[in-house]
Amino acid sequence: MFTIIFLSGIAVASTTVSIMPISQSVDEGQNFSVGVYLDPDNPVAGVQFDLSYDNELVKVVQVSEGEFLRQEGVLVWFNPGKIESSNGNINSVYGLILDKTSVTEPGYFAIIQMTGGNRSGISSLELSNVVVSDTQGQIIPIDVVDGSVSIGAATASSTRSKTSDKDDPESGIITTTSGSYQEFEMMERSTQAVYLGSQVSYQFDKPENPIIYINYESLTNAGNVIATIEVLNAPSRFVSSDPPGIVYKNVNIWLGKPGYGTEEDIKDAVIGFRVDNSWFEDNRISDNSVMLYRYEQDTWIPLPTTKISETSSYVNFKSKTTEFSPFVIVGDISEEVIAEVAEVDELPEEDNNLDQNVGLILVLSLLALLFARRR
Repeated sequence: MFTIIFLSGIAVASTTVSIMPISQSVDEGQNFSVGVYLDPDNPVAGVQFDLSYDNELVKVVQVSEGEFLRQEGVLVWFNPGKIESSNGNINSVYGLILDKTSVTEPGYFAIIQMTGGNRSGISSLELSNVVVSDTQGQIIPIDVVDGSVSIGAATASSTRSKTSDKDDPESGIITTTSGSYQEFEMMERSTQAVYLGSQVSYQFDKPENPIIYINYESLTNAGNVIATIEVLNAPSRFVSSDPPGIVYKNVNIWLGKPGYGTEEDIKDAVIGFRVDNSWFEDNRISDNSVMLYRYEQDTWIPLPTTKISETSSYVNFKSKTTEFSPFVIVGDISEEVIAEVAEVDELPEEDNNLDQNVGLILVLSLLALLFARRR
């Protein structure tokens, strides 16, 4: 009945259903968890999915409900599905809001508790039979992002993103991630059809995302390409050194499948970003010092950065890049602040000189008074 209700119509919105974290590494026998994360672009009232994994590398302990459907405090019917350990499957996990309420904010629909096996290897975590519906039972078209987990000494690989209505392995919608979902402040995706000679523009509008747009000219026919912005609470797990300056935001920007987004694929790539005015005030930083850096081969590379506009809330910038990877937005303390600090540092010395002069004058005065009395 649940599936029949879902299949009753088609909606025109789009949303993303992801395994989070998309990739992670754990020790043999270690307990860990993954989430099924929804980032809706249309009000959602119901979700269902199946999951497959390598049962020789991973054991599923439990499936529990996340907070996604309960954001409005409504009554939800949640089925944790059936764990088939012998086949490496979790079947028929679903949830449905039992009134006409829907949710629009992103969140974890389900949390899956797992345990690493007794040998090293990489297990894919593949979602299937994924259906998302609105309050009318209409299907919402989706992007599905699978995941993986590396057990023991194995190295986790990149994972593929696929659309619900296109399973073409050459579609170019492949992504990687920073790792643990605790590192995310937020994540935002945008999909564009990319063809030879086309002017491609990705627009991002979530207020927590400092990246406003990505523009470039395509040098290839790439099909549908997803741009993923991961705004992080900490430095990306892919970097091993600190950038120069004072950090405003750490950001991963992934474009298409691994290997895509080089100078052979794109040209004249520009990243537009913004910095909150309050950050300048709180840190006494000059907006003229703001720079976007890109990380490559253990090195932070400064990118040509230009201030383009200013509002009451933000200062907007743009930077040119040749590839996409971990980035960081930084600034430096303004020259005026440095001058103020230097001036303050000099004051005690001046005060000491003044005190010494006053003391000398006082001694000379006393000597003069004593000399006068003796006469």
